[in-house]
Amino acid sequence: MADQIITLTIPEAKAAKALEGFLAIYPNKETIPDPKWIDPKDGSEAPQIPRYTDREWVKEQVRRLIVRDIHRGLQMKANQAAAVARDDSMITL
Repeated sequence: MADQIITLTIPEAKAAKALEGFLAIYPNKETIPDPKWIDPKDGSEAPQIPRYTDREWVKEQVRRLIVRDIHRGLQMKANQAAAVARDDSMITL
């Protein structure tokens, strides 16, 4: 099967409002140590900077949501297919 490409388009006039709503549910809070930081050798740690721009964050979060839901669906199917063998001889009266 060929790669499946999914494209989402948000009209320019609605992009800011869409981003505002998205970030309210999924805040862009992931950080990494600043790679440009120069260690002053005083035991301090690098300042944290955002890991993603808001645009990158939306793409990453949508990717994570889709992966999570695919996994959940596959797990549901596996649970439905699972069967426990019935053994009436397990207990006698």
